[in-house]
Amino acid sequence: MYICLKIIESHFSSLENPRSSRNPRHPFMTLIATSLLAVLCGIDSFSGMQDFVEMHREALKKYFDFPSGVPSHDTYQRLWDNLFPNQFRDCFCDFVESLQKITSDIMNIDGKTIRNSSSNKPLHSVSAWCHKNKMGFAQEKVNEKSNEIKAIPKLLKLLDLENKIITIDAMGAQRNMCQQIVERKGDYVISLKGNQGTLFEDVKLFLSELNNHENNDKRHGRIAQRVAVVSHHTKWLNDIHQWPGLKSIGRITSTVLRKGKESKDTRYYISSKLLSAFELNEIARQHWGIENQLQLGFGCYFRKLDQVYHAQKFYVF
Repeated sequence: MYICLKIIESHFSSLENPRSSRNPRHPFMTLIATSLLAVLCGIDSFSGMQDFVEMHREALKKYFDFPSGVPSHDTYQRLWDNLFPNQFRDCFCDFVESLQKITSDIMNIDGKTIRNSSSNKPLHSVSAWCHKNKMGFAQEKVNEKSNEIKAIPKLLKLLDLENKIITIDAMGAQRNMCQQIVERKGDYVISLKGNQGTLFEDVKLFLSELNNHENNDKRHGRIAQRVAVVSHHTKWLNDIHQWPGLKSIGRITSTVLRKGKESKDTRYYISSKLLSAFELNEIARQHWGIENQLQLGFGCYFRKLDQVYHAQKFYVF
């Protein structure tokens, strides 16, 4: 823990303390570090932070000063309400990179929305998620969901793309994004819809039953079958559409049987990597999993409470 705390101190030393009191009851770095440790241990509320410190007080006081006892949940909330989110985001991204290298070669990018029932607008963001580590590595807030396309290039600039596979849904089917990934020595796997002229229809018509891989999954009362088909014959497609680095096209047909009812979904993909059908199936499965993982932690907490204002201050987690 000592090494971890030193890393926290080094990466958050530049974070501006928003509190105006000259003699605060709790040291600033104590609040920041215990918040981070609580979140990394799965805590998803301000009251949970207080409980976390109380539970581990004997161990934590070896490293932190608690001159006024355990900080209350109100203290944590006031702190995060007033922190400067962009400053914290930069410090947090540096901290995460130093704490643990990205061991997976796959990064999933997806847009999310925290909705509320009050008069506040929903909070939209685009995030980068490492499926293997179950950890988010970067995030960009957007004013409107329609602006996600503009936010993705900014998000990509925050990431180390070299030797990484970047997955994006159909909103990422933009030449400039693919070019950005390829130029920085990464690869893309992007799903297609009818938002790129005839590219979707051309891929759909071309693919035949070759090099396919079938995956069967039974869990939570449902049976899912995914059949992937991949082709590396893309020269004709590049001649027509001139897509940056295109090397593979693929199709995944998913059939789900739940409570006696069957549903089927077919998705098409383009990639700058020479993928096998097995690899496409696994990469797509990981991207679909982002829906269930990305909003854990404070995203869930703020959505439950309908407190989008607080989420804007703390959504970098």
